[in-house]
Amino acid sequence: MPGRLTYDLLYRTGAADAARGWDRGVGSELVELVGSGRVASGVGSPGRAVDLGCGTGANVLLLAAHGFDAVGVDFSKTAIEMASDQAAARYLGDHARFVCGDVTAEEIPGAEGPFDLVVVYNTLQDLRGRARMALVRTIHRLVRPGGQVVLWCYYADPRDLPLYSFHGPSRLLPFVVRPDEERALFGETFEIERLPAPGPASGAACFLMTRR
Repeated sequence: MPGRLTYDLLYRTGAADAARGWDRGVGSELVELVGSGRVASGVGSPGRAVDLGCGTGANVLLLAAHGFDAVGVDFSKTAIEMASDQAAARYLGDHARFVCGDVTAEEIPGAEGPFDLVVVYNTLQDLRGRARMALVRTIHRLVRPGGQVVLWCYYADPRDLPLYSFHGPSRLLPFVVRPDEERALFGETFEIERLPAPGPASGAACFLMTRR
């Protein structure tokens, strides 16, 4: 995984460009979940939400606009600055906060749980080995009993990936969650539902997980 300074540079040079970067705005799956009421809006009784690896904050701003007290965490200072600017521009600063922090750390100052909703988009697959397991522990630690997790990831057997790709993981860069790995990581604690989109042929998956 690239280091902090590399990510800062990438955010300054196009990571948040919808046409060519990976930070492409709010997750359509999260929009559907919030709009359908499957993830409670928090209106009238604000829920608490955290986005781990929030990038420039689009998911956090969506949740804040629907009544959540939402916080985004990212280790790129540049991404956090961009997200904070967007919150101010949209007058969402009372409900959206952003902290520069490490989602694999045992504590994240400014993002203390428990939360009603934990969002993890395009982050888990980028971590490997001990770092991946550390993020899994963070998710378990932060979500309250009965709370929900929305987890989006590239999802494939590395052996089925192309040798190289400019638009996703490859055998040279196998940043994926393997099929059924989500159950090994979360199945003892969460009820896990794979959402209809993205579909199996997409090479990605989105899971709605509810803590028992």
